[in-house]
Amino acid sequence: MSWVLGLAASHNGAAALYRDDTLVCAIQEERLTREKRAILHLDRQSLAVAALLAEHALTPDDLDLVVAAPLWSPRLRANDLAHHPTLSTRPRLSLSHHLAHALSAYACSGLSDATALVVDGMGSLAHDLPAAERAAVLGPADDTHREVASIYACTPDATTPLEKHLGRSGFAPGAAPTRFGPFSSLGLAYQQVAQLTFGSWDAAGKVMGLAPYGRPRFPPDAFFRVGPDGRLDFRDGPDGIAALVGAPRRFPDDRALHEDLAASVQAALELGLMHLVERARRLGPSPRLVCAGGVFLNSVANEKILRSGLFDEVFFLPFAEDSGTAVGAAFHGVRHLLGPRAGTRLVADALGPLPTDHAEAIALATARGARLSDPSPAAIAKRLAAGEVIGLLAGRSELGPRALGQRSILFDPRRADGQHRLNALKGREPFRPFAPAVLAEHAAAWFDLGRPTESPFMLRVAAVHPERRPLIPAVTHVDGTARVQTVTTAPLAGIVRAFFAETGVPLVLNTSFNRAGEPIVERAVDAVETALAMGLDALVLDATLLDLTARPA
Repeated sequence: MSWVLGLAASHNGAAALYRDDTLVCAIQEERLTREKRAILHLDRQSLAVAALLAEHALTPDDLDLVVAAPLWSPRLRANDLAHHPTLSTRPRLSLSHHLAHALSAYACSGLSDATALVVDGMGSLAHDLPAAERAAVLGPADDTHREVASIYACTPDATTPLEKHLGRSGFAPGAAPTRFGPFSSLGLAYQQVAQLTFGSWDAAGKVMGLAPYGRPRFPPDAFFRVGPDGRLDFRDGPDGIAALVGAPRRFPDDRALHEDLAASVQAALELGLMHLVERARRLGPSPRLVCAGGVFLNSVANEKILRSGLFDEVFFLPFAEDSGTAVGAAFHGVRHLLGPRAGTRLVADALGPLPTDHAEAIALATARGARLSDPSPAAIAKRLAAGEVIGLLAGRSELGPRALGQRSILFDPRRADGQHRLNALKGREPFRPFAPAVLAEHAAAWFDLGRPTESPFMLRVAAVHPERRPLIPAVTHVDGTARVQTVTTAPLAGIVRAFFAETGVPLVLNTSFNRAGEPIVERAVDAVETALAMGLDALVLDATLLDLTARPA
């Protein structure tokens, strides 16, 4: 038996563990530190690594290989495993950022062959790319350039770079929230709008939610133009978006401008991404596409790719952002040790260590006035139908940023006040939408998903059928769409099925179990503390239901 540890040394730090060729566990550093976007440094101890080793009763000496995927240069001490206090003694490898992204998508797709497309804000520096990756670069590749888009051919034998786009990286997260700075990738262009509108580069999801309220009055060529060699030439200066937008006040001031800016960058992103998808189809030998990189958390753009019909099959990785590179790094190590192989299809994003603190959490809740109650799906459904807001912690947590029923907050989608009420509880802007978790066999009757009808990872946006929209206002966005999750597995499927029996509606509102600015809850104690702080009505901890309505105000 072999054990391979993969590490995402990034602002979305994470660790992943393979036993032989099976992915057995993975978790983000932020879930344990409780610090949003916690960095995993390669020269110091990590809570994520400790949790994975403890889950399987391992010590560092049991690891056959450790593989790192650093976002920043491996020449830096913080990105060099040789300086790690315990892992430095183990055999180790390192690989470039986009290769780790591509491998993560391929490993989890279950496909024997695929074309991989990686698109994000920025990846490895040109100087740190191996020769095969540098040979695939289109255009200049000096030390000021980083990966921004990459296309690979994936087979069990190799992941071969076909084309790589680089861009200059002059954008510093957290800088200059009142004006545009330089950007040279689709991901950074979107983050710059997030920075200008909301004061945070980490607010891309808010931009996507705001876009349907506006109109794309700023043309795509204010962000970029397609060069003669096929690269996206990002505009930065008097002929670009900065000159058109100026320096507006932050949202919600200058609201109309920010709504239109969000709509404009969304339209530009879709156009640029489709250009890259078309290049991937021309260059890639496989008619099957696998996608990774933070840009592929944009569910609206994903739907455009699916409906284009350019590929016979498309797989979107639920942990498409940097945490997923831990899985790609570990899979690279598996192939290094065990030889050529394809991965296994990921059917559920439930990879975190099993929580072991239920007794402590229940004691904490009952000491605060909570009461044990009926945990059956039928009882939960009745509570939802009565308007209660219910937290759900079920088994292993999700690795990616979408709550898929392991760390979720549930609500009745029929209630017109749902969006306002949930956003107020979470401390979010009132315009932000919520997603429906729908029984897979009923999805086509409620949403225009086309083919395929599955959306297990909440990475697609589809129109709600017009006649259904008045029935589920809490999950229908202003443009009549919803970010759909199709549900097949327990316990969420059992709850939704019971809600269907209770109400005739085969879906519930599902949102992440956290407050604005905080990581999604991980441990049972985290769930109790967050539920009490938010004022939830009930909390399900696997087989236990805590009624929180009787607690002191």
